[in-house]
Amino acid sequence: MDLLDTITVHLPEGCDDLVAGLSFILDQTVSRNGTAYEIRPATERYLPRVRFDLGSTTDYPVSEFHYSGNESFSVYIRNTTGLERKHPLPYRTLEIAEVADRFSKNDISVSFIDHVGFNLPWFGKAVHPAIADLRNRLKGLCLYHLFPTGEPWDFIIPGELAEIRKRRSIDYSQVRRPKFEIVSFEKASTPLIQIDLSVDKEYETIRSLFPEGLDDRSMRNVWVYLKNESVIDVSLVMNEKKIGDWCSLFSGHRLV
Repeated sequence: MDLLDTITVHLPEGCDDLVAGLSFILDQTVSRNGTAYEIRPATERYLPRVRFDLGSTTDYPVSEFHYSGNESFSVYIRNTTGLERKHPLPYRTLEIAEVADRFSKNDISVSFIDHVGFNLPWFGKAVHPAIADLRNRLKGLCLYHLFPTGEPWDFIIPGELAEIRKRRSIDYSQVRRPKFEIVSFEKASTPLIQIDLSVDKEYETIRSLFPEGLDDRSMRNVWVYLKNESVIDVSLVMNEKKIGDWCSLFSGHRLV
């Protein structure tokens, strides 16, 4: 049986400045192979691997899901609703060079990347059709989980071969990174790529250094939106460093 081997997010052509800045900020948490940057997993036994392709020639950002049998399929990260809706909360975008400069001047380093993912705008009652299709395609090929409280925030958490094939129960107490999040998004019509990372500063310091971002006090993180030449939002979600993981939240919610 094939398994989900790799997820690759391809940034579109023309994002050179964004690519250079992300390369600098994420350098300690990724392994580079040409134009592809693979997020270092918590353990080498975990699947799927998660990568960014920063040298893509696509017109739109694309998330490619690659099977172990060498087949793949892709989801375009774009607004297909035909509707326009502004985000209800105010924020300002920052040049990636400015973000990198603040990292350097304030001696900020990325401890780890917890998860990455994308939002697809959708204003219907059900989830986005592409996400419904993803659920059907991937539910037996990876540790695909629905969010426990019912929001359309799907997560693929990394797992070992025996767990994916149900030969062994999933130990949710283990650190599982990087996760991959797939969101059916009703707040705005602009698609989003998010990189959720932990930095070596306290939440209060993060929010003071990045006042332009969306400050989520309940989660103690700040969403910093990056200027780019595409028709999407790209956000670094900055969290204070935490010990352990939060995968226990998903226990009992695997989609099979």
